[in-house]
Amino acid sequence: MINDWLRQQKAERIQRGLYRQAVLATADVYPLNFSSNDYLSLRRDERVQRAYQQGFARYDGGSGGSMQVCGYQPVHQDLEQAVAQQLGVDKALLFSSGYAANLGIVSMLAGLGCHFLIDKGVHASVYDGLALSGANYRRYHQDLHKKIAGQKSGQVLISEGIFSMGGRQPDFGEIAEVCAAHETVCVIDEAHSFGVLGPSGMGAAAQYALSQEQVPLRMIAFGKAMGGQGAVVAGQAEWVDALYQHARSFVYSTAMSPALAYGLLASFRLLCEADDARRTLRDLIAYFQQITAGLPFRPSHTPIQQLRLGCPHRAQALALALGKQGILCQAIREPTVPRVDNGLRIVLNAHHQPEDLERLLALIKANLQNED
Repeated sequence: MINDWLRQQKAERIQRGLYRQAVLATADVYPLNFSSNDYLSLRRDERVQRAYQQGFARYDGGSGGSMQVCGYQPVHQDLEQAVAQQLGVDKALLFSSGYAANLGIVSMLAGLGCHFLIDKGVHASVYDGLALSGANYRRYHQDLHKKIAGQKSGQVLISEGIFSMGGRQPDFGEIAEVCAAHETVCVIDEAHSFGVLGPSGMGAAAQYALSQEQVPLRMIAFGKAMGGQGAVVAGQAEWVDALYQHARSFVYSTAMSPALAYGLLASFRLLCEADDARRTLRDLIAYFQQITAGLPFRPSHTPIQQLRLGCPHRAQALALALGKQGILCQAIREPTVPRVDNGLRIVLNAHHQPEDLERLLALIKANLQNED
C-alpha cells in the first residue's frame, strides 16, 4: 500500500517536471558554479582551509553532547562573543543550522503567545516553525501598513535581509518606523544579507543602522557568505536567553564541532575585513545587469539573480543543458517558488570573472532561442 503510494508520488513529480535528483557538484565536472551561496568565496580561501586544519588538530572532532549538557566548549564561546561584539549586541547563541535557528526563534515566540506578521517570501524554516507550533500568523506582501494595523499586543514581524530566491531587499528603514508605530517587534533573517550588506558586511540591520532594541534578534547562517555551516542568533540578552531556555531545536541538538567552530571564527574575521571582495561582488552585479537586457530576470541589486521562465520543464531542461557545458546552475521550481518564478537561480560569487558571466549568458540565450 505504502509502496504503491511512493511510486505514484514519484511518477507524478516526474510528470510535472518537479522530480529532484542529487548532483555531485565537483569542480572537475562543473568548473563554473552559479548555484553556490559562497558570496565572498571564503570556502576556497587558503587561510580558512588552514584554520579548519588547525581546528581539527587542536580540538575534538565532535562536541560530545548538547550545548546544555557537555558540548559547550571555550571555542564556541569565543565565536559567540566575537559575533556579538562585532554586531554591537548583548549576546549570541550558536545553532546547528539556519533552519534549526529559525525553528527555535518561532517556537520560542509562539510559546510566549506572540502573533506573527511575516513577509510572504520568508524561508520555509519559518513556515515550518509556524506550522509545528500552531502559531497565529498573517502574511503581507506590499501591504504591510494594512496588515500591521489593529493587531493585538505581542506582535512580531519576521522578514529577510535579502530574499533567497529572487534577491529582493526590503526597506528596513520603513519597516522599523512602521513597527515602532504599531508596537511590533522586528526579527530579521540575515542568512543571505550577512557578509554582503552593511558596514563590514554585518547585514541589513547594520545597513539601516538598526539597534538591538529595534531588532532584538537576527539570525545569521554560516553556510552562505561565511562559506561554512551552522548558524548564530544574536541580539538582546533577555531574548537570546529565552532561546537558550525554550528553543527545542537548540536544547535537543548536539553542539557544533569545536574544530568547526575554530575554523568558523577565522572565516568570520576574514568576512569582516572582506571589503575588497564586496566591491568586486557589487561590480559583478552591475555588469550582470548590463548584459541581461531583454531577458526575463527579476530586478535585483544582490548576488541572487532570478531568471523567470514560468515552467518547471523549461527550467529543468535549461539547467541540464548548462550542466553539459560544465556550468552548475540549478533550476528552482514549485513549490519552492510560485509557478511564474519557475526558472534558474543564478548566484554570483566574488571569484567569478566578467567572462564567466558572459559565457553563462551566451549559453542561456542560445538555449532559449533554440526553444523557439
